Amino acid sequence: MPVKKNNSLILASLRIGRALADRDGITFRVWGACMYPTVRQGDVVKIQSRAAGDVSVGDIAVCRGEGFLFGHRVVGKGRCDGRDYVITRPDRANEGSDGPTFNEDLLGIVIAIERRGKPVPLRPARYPWLVRRYYAARLILTDTKQRLRLWLVRILARVQDMSPYGTIARCCFSLLRPRILYTVRVLLNRTLGDAVYRPFAPDDFDPSMEWKGRIIDRWTLALHMNDGRDPAAWTTFARAAGDVWGIEESHVRLRYRGMGLDDALQRQAAKIIVRSYNDQHHRNPAVFSLGQIEG
Repeated sequence: MPVKKNNSLILASLRIGRALADRDGITFRVWGACMYPTVRQGDVVKIQSRAAGDVSVGDIAVCRGEGFLFGHRVVGKGRCDGRDYVITRPDRANEGSDGPTFNEDLLGIVIAIERRGKPVPLRPARYPWLVRRYYAARLILTDTKQRLRLWLVRILARVQDMSPYGTIARCCFSLLRPRILYTVRVLLNRTLGDAVYRPFAPDDFDPSMEWKGRIIDRWTLALHMNDGRDPAAWTTFARAAGDVWGIEESHVRLRYRGMGLDDALQRQAAKIIVRSYNDQHHRNPAVFSLGQIEG
């Protein structure tokens, strides 16, 4: 039962996550079918902080993996070198386990599951044979849909690499003329990850300014289309030698690739950097090429 990263702050700091969970302040929307049919894709689960020694066999423990959270059934417990741990396994698996999870990788347990606004039991139900067959068929259908979606994504990615696609996408972009909004994000704390940042309007942001008593060495420019909450594309810039900024990471969401959004981000970034350069050196005009920005 992977959970969507609605709160990627939890991925960066389980300590803060536990503090929120202690106040019943954490909910996640489930993504995946490893705990089907008890927990289904789209369900909302509520988490409560719990130490490994206080977790019971049969609970659904929420643990940290490599860059994600997962929730699996506790099938065993143990103690090693004075440290408690739990053993978990997805409900769909009849054998094997995820290995031991110690306190440092344990967020807590699921204390409530909500589906379409109604509570559902935490423990696996015992269904009649016909109902079990029905759920098995639904599971096969769900898995097939996910595999088909991944296949379509791969096909689309190949099509987007072809030059005619880029031409068509740019023409559509020009005809539709979507509303474009740029925002600058400066991380408040690297430890907490990209979820915690201070937003700036591009006109109010100066890469040479100090933030929280330190020089900014990394910032992200995000591009939003048609008032969308999530950015359609973003580019992160990191300070190199002197005042030269290099691109650390650039990403365009799949549906918007080929429209030239990455170029639009670089042009907007160039404006920000040129204005900062002019303000610093009181020169007009300054020449700052995109090649310098790209590093």
